[in-house]
Amino acid sequence: MARLSAVPLGAARRLAWAGGLRAFGRLTDESALGLHERTADQLVEVLGGLRGGVLKFGQVLSVYEAVMPPKVSAVYRGRLAALQEAVRPEPAETVERVMGDDVGPDWRDLFAAFDTGVAAAASLGQVHRARWAADGRDVAVKIQYPDARDELLGDRDAVILAMRMFTSLMAPQLDGKALAAELMDRLAEELDYAREAEAQRAFRAAYADDPDFLVPDVLLQRGRVLVSEWVGGTPLARVIEAGDQHERDRAGLLLTRLMLSATARCGMMHGDPHPGNFRLLDGGRLGVLDFGAVYRHEPGTPTPLERWTDVHLAALDPDAGMADALRRAGFLRPDVRADEARLRELFLRSGAPAFTETFRFDGAYLRDALDGITASMPVGLSVAFPPGAVHAQRALGVGIGVLCQLEAEVPFQAEALHWLADDRPGPPGPDRRALTPPGA
Repeated sequence: MARLSAVPLGAARRLAWAGGLRAFGRLTDESALGLHERTADQLVEVLGGLRGGVLKFGQVLSVYEAVMPPKVSAVYRGRLAALQEAVRPEPAETVERVMGDDVGPDWRDLFAAFDTGVAAAASLGQVHRARWAADGRDVAVKIQYPDARDELLGDRDAVILAMRMFTSLMAPQLDGKALAAELMDRLAEELDYAREAEAQRAFRAAYADDPDFLVPDVLLQRGRVLVSEWVGGTPLARVIEAGDQHERDRAGLLLTRLMLSATARCGMMHGDPHPGNFRLLDGGRLGVLDFGAVYRHEPGTPTPLERWTDVHLAALDPDAGMADALRRAGFLRPDVRADEARLRELFLRSGAPAFTETFRFDGAYLRDALDGITASMPVGLSVAFPPGAVHAQRALGVGIGVLCQLEAEVPFQAEALHWLADDRPGPPGPDRRALTPPGA
């Protein structure tokens, strides 16, 4: 993690050399190919010894390929392939040792069959396929890497310091130390399989017998081992690569519904919605996997989605004060002044999916949103995410990126109205039922 902290600092230096913050607007342009190549080379150097870092980088890259020209994404994809080739799974003897230490010396008695070959890689562990002896069900056995905790948390203070320094240069309005501490605390939660099992059981209970979603049952959790039902189906990455439009739209609708409904239904939000964590099942349901990264909402307070809805609705009302709306939502400090017109433009772009009955997510929308952020960079940097909202905001951003990869056409407005337009008490603000753009 200490080496990972060097990546944004190095990128910032190269961006300054290329012309300052305005260079952010060229990151999706092939004319910046040399900049991308130098950044990718540094990522190889930094990520080379970090197994989890390689996988996290691959997940982020896969989401944002929707906005990159093929020549640009190929630069990163080539470097990533070399990194992944260098990553080796833990050998069978290590698996035996972890299972014996955490489950017990007779752990094999729990399984009718156990495949020591790796079925999938997680950021901090690996997954094996097995058959549960008690009832013959196929199961996924998730085993944490023995050194994952030391690798992830050993340099916590250094990461916080690096992010604090970087934030003070790029966005002095933000509390870099608090944001970094929040990030590290959320990453540390992914090491806690007992906490993950608790979240998975809560999601399963909330979506029990749901016609749209399948959350696998937890059969066993001990120490660094988590055993769940095996979920088949078509990986979302395959739908993105080769699915027909019906499959894309169905997956997009269900991903949207999960993002918008989870906090209302179980007080949590899936915190890592990259394509590897979802399966489109026969019959049209969405299988939902991996609950290590989960946003837990504090009861009795507005959810991040509700806060963002209020802000986007204020953008639709020429008489509403954007700065006031952001302050009510906790995203703008009282002492920070901001350009109302630029703020309104920024949120009209990002809120486009909610302003029409049906919205098509694609790379053009993502590029337009990024262009809006670039054009309003000083304004955007004045928006100070409260540390407690960072995790949810990251999840929403990745989820929107996946919708754009799917190129899905989604009735986003109806879903938002269904799950967010309620009569919750709170400070006065715009009517959240009025998701209608000016002049419509």
